[in-house]
Amino acid sequence: MTKINTNTEISTFVMNEFGTNCYIYKDEQTNNIIIIDPAGDMNQIIDLIRQRELNIVSVVITHGHYDHIKGLPGLVKLLPDINVVIHEDEIPLIFNDEENLSILFSDNLSKQLETLSINWMRVKDNDEFFCGTKKIRVVHTPGHTTGSICLYIKEKGFLFTGDTLFCGSVGRTDFPTGDIDLLEESIKKIFLLPMNTFFFPGHGGWCILEKEIKHNPFVRL
Repeated sequence: MTKINTNTEISTFVMNEFGTNCYIYKDEQTNNIIIIDPAGDMNQIIDLIRQRELNIVSVVITHGHYDHIKGLPGLVKLLPDINVVIHEDEIPLIFNDEENLSILFSDNLSKQLETLSINWMRVKDNDEFFCGTKKIRVVHTPGHTTGSICLYIKEKGFLFTGDTLFCGSVGRTDFPTGDIDLLEESIKKIFLLPMNTFFFPGHGGWCILEKEIKHNPFVRL
């Protein structure tokens, strides 16, 4: 696990063999945080959060692929009362090891999750929740998976895109529930946001939407 301090509000932990980004977003006016995509062993991250006396408001799943939820069972055991935010259409994938891809790694993830009492917070497009003083809007972006979401913090100009949009690329659509046509529509939807929006993808570094609109070779507007 590698920790990257993006700024005082966002910490990035690059986790697992896939280099998946687990983000911690902190409201700068409070000690409230959210965890985005628990991608591996979360023990060290939770220890760090507790040392800094931060308050975890919720855990958010941008989509249910194994590399983004690998650490979810362990995290729920550490924080049994935590709310887990997920799009309502993504729940079936979470509990299907072929669709969440954990079967490829001989890890029966669904069985681990079934043994736990999880406080699912099911969301849909344009739903909102708070992290401290900051309002976070759910942007449903199907294509990589049926229930993929992005998280938009308008006040900060931040967007967490999961595996929908990367710097110079877009998410794959050849996995279960993937759909290239839906992905194209989701990218167009994202590009309606202000061009100076900073986005933070599920893999790789952060970028600015204006750059992607002009230079991303996989985008057809």
